[in-house]
Amino acid sequence: MKRRNIAELVIGGLYATGAVFQAFDTLRKSEEFYRAMADQAWLRPAEFFVERALVPNSFAVTVLVVIFQAGLAIAIFSRGAAVRSALMAGGVFSIVGALTGGPAETVGYAILALIHFRLASQRAPLSDP
Repeated sequence: MKRRNIAELVIGGLYATGAVFQAFDTLRKSEEFYRAMADQAWLRPAEFFVERALVPNSFAVTVLVVIFQAGLAIAIFSRGAAVRSALMAGGVFSIVGALTGGPAETVGYAILALIHFRLASQRAPLSDP
């Protein structure tokens, strides 16, 4: 239980740090950031998606990523019922990172997604059907 709580707080810290970094660094050079992402993508459909959908809307996408990451951090730090949902959303976010990154990012994000899903599976859902 204690290890799970520590792991969740570390992940929350990663999202908080990510939101701050995106807001103060990536936002200023968002188009350049997403062009580099497209260049590094090793899956052709991911490269196409990033070039066609993210690069032209890079500022708005970055703002949404900041809001998303900040929301995940807040939900995880709340230590309440929303932690499980935040971990699941973060796992899906990691899968997107795995699909749009280069080979090294793919492995790293895939492992991160598995950690998210494992931690989420150890928590009760928000409500039972």
